[in-house]
Amino acid sequence: MRSFRPIPYAVTALVLAGSLTGVAGCASDSGSTGSSVSSATGTVKRLEVTITGTTVTPAPAQVELPVGSTLELVVTSDHDDELHAHGFDQEATLKAGVPTTLRLTAKEPGRYEVETHEPALTLLTVAVR
Repeated sequence: MRSFRPIPYAVTALVLAGSLTGVAGCASDSGSTGSSVSSATGTVKRLEVTITGTTVTPAPAQVELPVGSTLELVVTSDHDDELHAHGFDQEATLKAGVPTTLRLTAKEPGRYEVETHEPALTLLTVAVR
């Protein structure tokens, strides 16, 4: 007689749940490349943005971020520039072709723009709720 083994079924359920969470985390209204991961200190959203000339991909959109959560923004530009996140008081230097990561932790509710300086481009708006 075959015995019931709950552990493999539980592992399978967790793997499937993780897969579905990953797919849901990648979906957004902007069609952007992103994901969400939960941690002990809150949720970390990851978003990848590419700048080619004056074109931002994905197109600038609003990203929802609950207070206490973190947005990990990875920006790759085809030219040297400065990246600034209003409301988070963070800046980063962009080097052509080199991905630059900016971690933004939501502390105060509001809408904040993330932009470059030369040329002045809005990459996204972070809506902290």
